[in-house]
Amino acid sequence: MEKIIYTLIIGAIGGYLGIKFKVPAGALVGSMLFVAVYNIFTGHGHVPKNFKLIAQIVVGAMLGLNFTKDAILELKNLILPAIVLVIGLTIFSILLGVLIHKFTGLDLTTALFSSAPGGLTDMTLISEEYGAKTHVVAILHLIRLTTVIAIFPIIINFLKENLSF
Repeated sequence: MEKIIYTLIIGAIGGYLGIKFKVPAGALVGSMLFVAVYNIFTGHGHVPKNFKLIAQIVVGAMLGLNFTKDAILELKNLILPAIVLVIGLTIFSILLGVLIHKFTGLDLTTALFSSAPGGLTDMTLISEEYGAKTHVVAILHLIRLTTVIAIFPIIINFLKENLSF
């Protein structure tokens, strides 16, 4: 029980500092980094397996809050973009995962979850159920997330200014 309490306190401190210093996905990233460092140096980090189920329930509930009556009514306008997005991202992600697997030797399950377009939290939680190396999935999604947050606004501004359709 003591290990759980220490792990959660260290995670809370890391999450708080991640938010305070405006790190992208600060609560998650800060918590993950602080607990990782704690666990690397002490080997005492511990969270019971059933906490993952609770985390999935909380994430699912939070995602469910995004759905409103207006959002549902707007779905009819989003059918074509959704189809293009789902098909395009799925094909690209699978191809990218296979390439990562072939060229880096990373196991296929970990490579596919690492290249999936989902969020860091979601993909890491789900990947564990399929036997992927969750620490690798988390690190690669963190790198992707940080890169997207840092670079995409620049690319979007450039395209808005230089492309006219």
